[in-house]
Amino acid sequence: MKKVNILVDGFNLGLKKGSGIKTYGMTLLDAYAAMGYEVGILMDNKYVAGKDGLIDEVTLFDQDEIRPVKLFNFALLRKLKTLSFYFRRRKGTLIVPKITEPDPENYLSHVSGKRYQYIENIADVFHTANRLFAVTNKVTQIKLNHQPDIFHLTTPWPIQVKGAKTVVTIHDLIPLKVPFTTLDMKVHFYELFKWAAQTADLILSVSEHTKKDIMEIYGVPEEKIKVTYQSYKGADIAVNQGDAAVYLQSKKLESEKYILFVGNIEPKKNIKQLIRAVAYINKGYKLAIVGHKAWMSESQLVGLKGYLSKKDYEMLDYVTEEELAILYSNAFCMVFPSLYEGFGLPVLEAMQHNCPVICSDRSSLPEVGGDAVLYVDPYKFSDIRDQIEKLMANPELRLEMIEKGQQRVAFFSPENYAKRLQEAYEGLV
Repeated sequence: MKKVNILVDGFNLGLKKGSGIKTYGMTLLDAYAAMGYEVGILMDNKYVAGKDGLIDEVTLFDQDEIRPVKLFNFALLRKLKTLSFYFRRRKGTLIVPKITEPDPENYLSHVSGKRYQYIENIADVFHTANRLFAVTNKVTQIKLNHQPDIFHLTTPWPIQVKGAKTVVTIHDLIPLKVPFTTLDMKVHFYELFKWAAQTADLILSVSEHTKKDIMEIYGVPEEKIKVTYQSYKGADIAVNQGDAAVYLQSKKLESEKYILFVGNIEPKKNIKQLIRAVAYINKGYKLAIVGHKAWMSESQLVGLKGYLSKKDYEMLDYVTEEELAILYSNAFCMVFPSLYEGFGLPVLEAMQHNCPVICSDRSSLPEVGGDAVLYVDPYKFSDIRDQIEKLMANPELRLEMIEKGQQRVAFFSPENYAKRLQEAYEGLV
């Protein structure tokens, strides 16, 4: 029996550092492997020439630091190139990795041959398609060497594959629901997601809340949207307590004596309210902030100087999966006061590592946390403070939350995720 062939967009999978959509893509590939599908990745490396298979593979996985600088790189030329694809389909270069050794710092290199079988590369296809759609509302058509049965977009891109069923994952509609928290061009976002929602053969949603938003804003029929939620990575990471002690000491943290925050530093994550809350609790606890400084981060972190002294917090920026596992498993709790989430992966990750969670009572977060977490009004720092102090005063409650958290983790397990995905795909091909 012929295997179902699926092409997945690789924009986020190709990022050097993590993101929520990258993790989603990684768990998606894990599920496809369990389902026995043949998988290809659409990449956009602009240095692949398509003249020699070996050199194409080497170029694809080479270091960015030694890429050649183009002699001519004028904005006008880039715009003319973008407009040229209004009239013709873009053609891919097929790459079947078999020469290069796995790069542990490059996810797609590391899982080559295990989680996917081939790559279709089209130079700068994602950004070019976005620019073309923004200016003309034209969708970029691509011509592939290996025809897929399904083209799965892990987030909407204005790209189509003729003859393939299109599946698109919509994680959230945050720019439309809480516009003050993002820098997106809202008209472009609305039109792009409208096109994706209306033309896709199947929409996957990561929560019932997001499904409701899609139906409300775009009028999509309920039967077209399947809620699969998402799963977690790192189930095979075992935290060595000796290593953990050394790591925590290097970060000036003490086990179960710090409150953890995980997420990009931007308005939606609402860390400024957590900072205020920590200012009013027992000073025997530090605030450990794991997150990249993103848009409008300074307005979120201004309270660090106003409410906390330097000894009361640690900024950790980006950490590896292993380091994050250490931080989760040794934290007193993880606090996630987000204003809006399509899913809220840090809540699930924390429970996975036996870390009690205090989180916002908004959007999809109650779907993830269930009865295993303490909920707060994210607009009230006093509510966050009260729940942290409640947990500090009640060790039995903390243990109960950890136990209930494992039940939630089982619901979102990779095995259950693969089953939900399989059910969503039934009848598509």
